[in-house]
Amino acid sequence: MVLLIPLIFYIVVILASIVLLFKAADLIVYGISNYAKKLGLSDAIIGLVVVAMAASLPEMIASVTGLAIDEIDVTLGTIIGTNMVHAALVVGLLSIIGKKMNLECEILDKSKLLIWALFVLPFILMSDGMLSRADGIILVAGFIAYITVLWKKEGTLGRMKKNGTFKTIYKDSIIFIGSLLALLIAGALLVFGGVRFANLLDIPAYFISLVVIGLGSAIPDLAVGLKSVFQKHQEIGIGDILGSTMIEFLLFFGVVAIFHPLKIDVSNILTAGIFLITSMTLLMYFLKKKVMTWKEGLIMVGIYLLFVVVEWWKVMGGY
Repeated sequence: MVLLIPLIFYIVVILASIVLLFKAADLIVYGISNYAKKLGLSDAIIGLVVVAMAASLPEMIASVTGLAIDEIDVTLGTIIGTNMVHAALVVGLLSIIGKKMNLECEILDKSKLLIWALFVLPFILMSDGMLSRADGIILVAGFIAYITVLWKKEGTLGRMKKNGTFKTIYKDSIIFIGSLLALLIAGALLVFGGVRFANLLDIPAYFISLVVIGLGSAIPDLAVGLKSVFQKHQEIGIGDILGSTMIEFLLFFGVVAIFHPLKIDVSNILTAGIFLITSMTLLMYFLKKKVMTWKEGLIMVGIYLLFVVVEWWKVMGGY
């Protein structure tokens, strides 16, 4: 009974934090994506850059909070866990719900190999057990290259408006700042509740952040994906998933490593890295086919469930 009361309390904190994260991120995504549409940006670029940047805030806030309290495992677990949800679970669920998801996207044509190579880059740099300042500079340079390629392609598509309207920018700014503050508070509470919960049950914080915080932080991306499928704008949903991954693995890890080099436990992230690279490789294959069926969605969901089982087995002493 003595243990049950704090457990219930931290569960409530985690759930309340996830709800707050979802609501705040939804406001940010809604405001920014609407404004981007007014500027004439395509669905793909909105998903790959604009929505992805806003929707990535929850996991990045949770990760920064982990660094602030010297819980590097929380930082790694949150980013890896969230992107495992992106690349396997969310994509799989969207395909199952949509029955057959159209993945045709002009802006991604001939960029898939670049995206895959940039995605694998952080794992190569981490393989020596360290993400140094030099590694951080390489990752940020990779992100700049990624954005440059996408922006050039967007320009050639001829959709952008030369003179966008900025009449309501002050209103958008107030909403953005308020939502960002809510994200900061929710992120801090989520990490606090997750770490305390893990400590009470003697479960590594890495596993809690990998699964619980990872799932919670990815809720906005699932919401964006579902909206995009129902409204027949799948490019936004898939763009959000790919864009979030690039932002977190290149820009976020790069900036963090420049200011705070990370010591990596390679044995800890090896399994998750294999699952993540496998999921992203399959996603690139589906993008090449330009379609993904519900059966392929089941495979992706199965990969995510297997990933959770394997990680739990490791926690329970299977390795």
